Amino acid sequence: MPTPVSKPALLALALLLLTSPPSPAAELILDFSTLKPGPPPPDFRISLTGSGAPPDWRVLQVAAEPSLPTLIPSSPTPVSETVLAQVSEDTTDERFPLLIYDKESFSDFTAKLKFRTVAGRSERMAGLAFRVVDEKNYYVVRASSLGNTFRFYKFVDGIRSDPIGPEIRLPSGEWNTLEVSCRGNEIRCRLNDRDAIPPLNDTSFTQGKLALWTKSDSVSHFSSLRVVYETLKTLPQRLVDSALERYPRLLGITVFAEASGQVKALASSDPGELGNPASPEEIRTLREGTVLAGNSQKSASAVFPIRDRNGDPMFAVRLKMRTFAGQTDNNVAARARPIIEHLETLVGAADVMQK
Repeated sequence: MPTPVSKPALLALALLLLTSPPSPAAELILDFSTLKPGPPPPDFRISLTGSGAPPDWRVLQVAAEPSLPTLIPSSPTPVSETVLAQVSEDTTDERFPLLIYDKESFSDFTAKLKFRTVAGRSERMAGLAFRVVDEKNYYVVRASSLGNTFRFYKFVDGIRSDPIGPEIRLPSGEWNTLEVSCRGNEIRCRLNDRDAIPPLNDTSFTQGKLALWTKSDSVSHFSSLRVVYETLKTLPQRLVDSALERYPRLLGITVFAEASGQVKALASSDPGELGNPASPEEIRTLREGTVLAGNSQKSASAVFPIRDRNGDPMFAVRLKMRTFAGQTDNNVAARARPIIEHLETLVGAADVMQK
C-alpha cells in the first residue's frame, strides 16, 4: 500500500514553525495608538494562564493629559488617545491574561514595549511574555505598581518559577518602557532605558511568540511594541543549508513537499528551482516513500524521502552528485544515504522541539 503524504495542515505547521538558526534582521512596529476602538487586531489571540474569568482585551479611546499645561484657561482639556488594554477585574490570584501576537515567532530579538498600569485592587501589573510556546510555557518580565517591583520569571507546564528582579518605584498612570533582548540563551531586561536585572541565562525556550501580559485584576494600557529580530528560516531551507555545509562536494539539493495543494520545490541550492512543480519521480517518492537513483555522463542523482518521527514521508529530496566511470544506480543510492540520514536527524530534532 502506498504511504500517504502527511496531512496538509500538519505539514503547513511544520513549514511555518520548524525553524533553524536565524538569518537577516527585520523590524516589527505595532502602534496601538492608530487602531480603531473595538476588539484586538486579528493578528492577536486572547489566552489565559492559570484560572479565573476570561481576559477582556480591548482597543480603547481614553482621556490623555496634555504634555504641557495650557496657557489659555478656556482651551480644551485633555485630548484623547487610543490604547490596547486589559480591563477585566477578576481578582483570582493565579490568573494571568495574555494577548498573544500570533503572526510571527521570534528567537533572537529586542522588544520594546510602552505601557502603564491604571487600576487594580489586588494587583497593578503589566508585562511582556516572550518565547511563548503556549499559555503554559514561556518567559515573562513584568512591572508592578502596587508592589513596586520589576521581575522576571518563567512558566513551565503552567508552574511559575521563583521571581528574579529588584524593587523599583513605578507609579500608576505613568507611561513606562520595558525592553527585553534575547540572544541565544542570554536574556536582558531593561526598564525605562536602564538595566534593571543582571543578564540571565536559561535554556528552557529557544523561540516562540510574544504576548502582552497582566495579572489578576490589573487594568493596564499598552501603547506600542517595537521588535527588531532575526528572521527564521523554514525547515526545508535549513535542510538545504546543512547539507551543503556538511557535504561541500554536493552539486545540488532541492527539497519538495506539498504546499497549497501542489507538490513543489520549497528550498533549493539553485534559487531558480524555488516554486517549480515536482517531477513524477519526486511526487512518487513523497507519496510512496520510494528511493530512486540514476546516473548520467555528467552527474548522478538520487531522490529520497525524508520521514517524520512517525515514519511518514514529509519531504522528497533530490540530490545531485559527481559521477565517475563504472558507477551504478545502487552505488549512487549508497552515496546519498548518509546525507539523507543526516537530514532526517535534523527533522527529528525539529519535531521534538515543537512537541
